[in-house]
Amino acid sequence: MRPIRVEEQARLVKAISLARRWLDDIVQGSIADINELAEREQRSERSVRMTLSLAYLDPAIVKAAVDSRLPRGHGVSRLADLPIAFADQWSALGLHRPA
Repeated sequence: MRPIRVEEQARLVKAISLARRWLDDIVQGSIADINELAEREQRSERSVRMTLSLAYLDPAIVKAAVDSRLPRGHGVSRLADLPIAFADQWSALGLHRPA
């Protein structure tokens, strides 16, 4: 298994960080809804929703991303819009959750 490329890893970690910040904005009430967030960020609602889904990744997937332990091809596009249940995320990616 070849590890995720450095550029892809950096893009993924940045997107996860952004998603978590946006989620905090929504939870704290500084942003009313996805539409307002999309306008603020000058993105489409779909783009915002896809990025926000990264805030719900299993912490073990996030750690694997940070540690460069994800396989090549498991970047932002592949990890966006995964199921909410952590076990289902691993299954959807075709990976096994580390013990």
